[in-house]
Amino acid sequence: MAKALAEVMDVEVPDTLVTNQAREKYAQMMAEFRTGGMADEDIKKQITPENFLKYKNIEKADIIADFKTSMAVDEIARIENIQVPEYQIDEQMEALKKEAAGEDLGDEGVLRTKIESTISRRLVFDFLAENSNLAVEYSDEPVIDEALLEQLAQDTLKREEEMAAKVASNQE
Repeated sequence: MAKALAEVMDVEVPDTLVTNQAREKYAQMMAEFRTGGMADEDIKKQITPENFLKYKNIEKADIIADFKTSMAVDEIARIENIQVPEYQIDEQMEALKKEAAGEDLGDEGVLRTKIESTISRRLVFDFLAENSNLAVEYSDEPVIDEALLEQLAQDTLKREEEMAAKVASNQE
């Protein structure tokens, strides 16, 4: 449904929005590398303008689709007067606090807004599923982005060559 909504939304998405979203996602990916045990020095090497632009170009279509979907969901919620009950937000906040077990969850207002947005999106999709005549198409063939796979392979080869050259120069 999200894909269909994004396809029917006719709106220009400014590049500044794409850049900001890509920057957020890139930073999150770097944080996940750190959590996964990658050394800070190796992470710093990944943070270059060239790598960010590659990442932005790879993620651009998804960022635009997400933005269009969010706009469509917000508009449907407004038109259909779909509102998130306050108690549902409170329940999710409490569940997250328990799950975090004392860890800092950041700005509570921002978190509350994200929770409300997530619940609202689910309510809108539920509304659409109940009130739409959907035709589901099943496919046994996996959807593979060949260009993305090729780019990832090239990036991996380049990194491996750089690491091999570095190791070779350190052995001399």
